[in-house]
Amino acid sequence: MDTGKRQHLQDIYATDQTAKDDFTPQVAQEIVQERKREIRRQRAVSFFLGLTILGLSVGLIFVVVHEYMTIQNTAPAATPIAQEYIPRYSLPAESQWVLDFSKSYGSPKWDGEGERPFDAEWVKKAAFDLVLAEQAAGFKKYREAAEYYEKVLEIFPDIKGVKVPLGTVYFHLNEFDKALALLEDLPDEDLTPNILNNLGAACLGAKAYDKAEKYLKRAIEKQPTYAEPQKNLALLYQAMDREDDAVAAYQKYIDMRPDDIDTRHSYALYLTKIGRWPEAADVLEELTEQITDVPTLYFLLAQVETHNNRPEKAMEALRRGIQLTEPSAALAYMDSKDFAQLRSSDEFQGLIKKLEEEKK
Repeated sequence: MDTGKRQHLQDIYATDQTAKDDFTPQVAQEIVQERKREIRRQRAVSFFLGLTILGLSVGLIFVVVHEYMTIQNTAPAATPIAQEYIPRYSLPAESQWVLDFSKSYGSPKWDGEGERPFDAEWVKKAAFDLVLAEQAAGFKKYREAAEYYEKVLEIFPDIKGVKVPLGTVYFHLNEFDKALALLEDLPDEDLTPNILNNLGAACLGAKAYDKAEKYLKRAIEKQPTYAEPQKNLALLYQAMDREDDAVAAYQKYIDMRPDDIDTRHSYALYLTKIGRWPEAADVLEELTEQITDVPTLYFLLAQVETHNNRPEKAMEALRRGIQLTEPSAALAYMDSKDFAQLRSSDEFQGLIKKLEEEKK
């Protein structure tokens, strides 16, 4: 074979040394390991991305389900249509139609001459105002209740079942004259003990003492165990300077309501005012057995016992009162002229010195 041809064939089948070095067993093993590591990295990244997406999906589903359940389980807020203070759920079913009308519903025109027309529109208007009056009174919106009740009476002056609640509303508004004008001519069957007691209180406030006594006694006649008229009678007789009657009424009330501490205290003060010191002492001794942390009760008892010429008991009450209050308050109270006869006693002077030392 020609030498040049042979050389040509050798060149064709010769292998480049550089390429030969690249594919040694050691290099090929490193490439394989690198590819395996890359695959593991890709798998790890894919795994964590998958977990993240799964967690976000589960969280989103939980939030959506939770919000849905919350909306389903939460009752819708009451939204009154016409009156802000009257939630629909508070009305009886038969009265809820009222809230479907505006506040000015049922205001038919009338020129004020002759008799007011009596037709379905006026009846609905009266019913509308009556329902709103009852609800306003139930929510203690007494001014609004009075206005609605007055509209009902304007339409039907002789309607039953309106004057008594309207009179009660007037009591709450302290409009006693209006209450009296409305209620005092009611038939006896409409005057419950509570209404009679309120009438008596109204007359007392208006200084119509004779009427007050009449209504309060009628309340007691109808319900002898009703305590409130007895208390109002005591206040009435106190205002009329009928001392014996006032004391008797106070005692009857306290027998019925022994837990009314305020009234018992007022009774004790009234007894001191009219100079019934022994009776006042009895009331205060009972009070201080029950109420042991009110210094003014002990100071009042000391004052009463001073008038009863029982200095030992007066000093004991003073000591107990002083233990419950600031020295300055005790000194201010004992500056009263009622303690004049105690001031010269050695025991009183000792108390004063003790207070002065505590002040320093």
